[in-house]
Parts: sequence; C-alpha cells; structure tokens
Amino acid sequence: MIINEYEINDIRDNHRLDEIYKESLFIDIETTGLSKIYSDIISITLLVYKDDKFRIYQIFCQNKSDQPQTLKYLKDLMKSKKYIITYNGNSFDIPFLAEKSKQFGTGLDFESLTKIDLYLLMKKLKYKINIVDLKLKTVEEYFCIERNDTIGGMDVVTLYEAYKLEPRKEFSDLILLHNYEDVNNLPLVMNNIFALYDDVIYLRNLIVTINYDGLSIKKNLIQCNFNVITAIDKDFINHSINYDMILSVDNQTLVINIPLHTYKDETIGEFYYLDNNEYELKTYTGLKGIKRNLIPIRINDKIYIDNIKSIVRKILEEGFGCSEKQVVTL
Repeated sequence: MIINEYEINDIRDNHRLDEIYKESLFIDIETTGLSKIYSDIISITLLVYKDDKFRIYQIFCQNKSDQPQTLKYLKDLMKSKKYIITYNGNSFDIPFLAEKSKQFGTGLDFESLTKIDLYLLMKKLKYKINIVDLKLKTVEEYFCIERNDTIGGMDVVTLYEAYKLEPRKEFSDLILLHNYEDVNNLPLVMNNIFALYDDVIYLRNLIVTINYDGLSIKKNLIQCNFNVITAIDKDFINHSINYDMILSVDNQTLVINIPLHTYKDETIGEFYYLDNNEYELKTYTGLKGIKRNLIPIRINDKIYIDNIKSIVRKILEEGFGCSEKQVVTL
C-alpha cells in the first residue's frame, strides 16, 4: 500500500462555505471495474481539513490484499466529519466502498454523513447552462477548471493491469495524478455550482439554494420548493397560521407553503399580498396607493420575487432559531 499526503492551498472561493468544507470529506475512487462485489479498489483520494490545513491523502493498493488496510486508513480520516462530497458518488463511490467494507469487516459508516453529490446538483441545474453532458471533465471545462492529467477511466484500469505485471512508479503516478485531480477540483466545481443558483440563503446549520422556477403561486398559496444542504439529523416540520414548512433530511429538500390574501380591484386588477403585521419585515418593496402594511406578492402577471425571498428568510429565521445576523445571502 502506498500513501501520499499533500498540503494544498485554500480551496474556498466562497467563504460562506467555510464551515461546510472544514467538516467535509471530498472523495473519489478508482477501481478495476463497476461491480462493487467483484471489482477491486485501485486508489482512494481524499481532501480533508486537518490540523488547520486542507490536505489531500492518496492511498494506492499495490495488490488486492491492500484493500482492508486501505479501508481502515479511510475510516480514520472520516472521523468527526459531517459531510461527504463526491461527483456521482451516491451511485458509485459510496455504495462501492460500503460493500468493500462489508466484505472485509472494516465498519465504514456512511449513514452518519450528509451526502453532497455534485453530479446530482449539476443535473438539476443543467437546464440553465449550455453543456454537452455532465461528465466531470466536461463540467470542469465548462467552468474553465484546468487539469494536468490526460487519461480516462479505462486508461486507469489498463495502467493498473500493467502495474501488477511490472510495478513501475510511472504507472502508479499516472493513476494517482488522475485521481488527485478528480478530488482537487471538486471544491472548484462546487463553488461554481453555487454561482448558478438565483440566490442562496446561508444559515448556521442550513444552506438553502433558490431557483426562481422553484417559486410558484397557485390559487391563494405561495409554493416554495428548495434543495438544501444540512447536517440536521432528523426531519423538521412546522405548521403555523402563516405557513407550513417541511424539511426532509434524506432528500435534502425544503418545502414552504404560504397562504396569501387576495382581492380584486378595478384599478390594479388581481392583487395577492401578505400582511406585514404578521411578519414584521423591516424592509420590503411596497406599492404606491396600497395600504402601508400590505406586502405585494403578485399583481396581475407581476410577481414580487424579492418580497417572497424576504418572507422566506424570515420564516427560516423563525423556524430554525437563527438570529438575523446569522442569515446571510449572496
């Protein structure tokens, strides 16, 4: 088994993701095939925050018998982490490692980690950008993220077969460079993904990503559907007079439904609003000629998005017990 360790530069272009990154395990694996039962681990690369530095650890299995020790080393690095960040890892890397841990009895626990699969985030945002496919290298190219290695997944398997016949360092170095860049670029991909959202609300224990197409008004109701990132360990449900809110931890989703007041007027037409006596917003976009404490939400075809976002922030502040100073948006 070969173990390499590298101290790397600060990865945080978005400083509001600091705590997430410090509590995260970025990971990617290379394997001899796609079968989690019959294929073997070639290498595991991890990026973690340890001893006040971001570090990359690489574990290379020189032969099949190295796998149990490799998994034990991974287990030690996973300790105290809350999040695991991958690219398509929910479908491949995590199930693969879980099966190998089961085979070798190493006791890896992925269930306690909040899983952030950047591939799934990109899949939900693909409609907003012009991109050929969602392969990691394609996404890196779209975001202008450079990488030095030139090999692909099948090349890794070929090189590993050559290494087992003749364990030359240049073979393992090429594999590890490929695996290194897969992981080293994940924070850069995540930073760029967050720039694609229409807005993001950062709370102490919850990040809410907002796309405007997730906000809709149907009948007398604002319907808000958000994707979230949270290490909260159980679902959260809050039913109040002013709103219903459901946080699903497994799905990492948040749904908020807000009842609206409405009336029709010959001058302005159909008017949907909220009463600020119920929300006590300090600022909101008002409308000349409308009663002072009414918060416009929709007038005919015009929707007041900023007012909806302000209401959502207020609800989150109330629902999750965060002071106003702890709520920050892009």
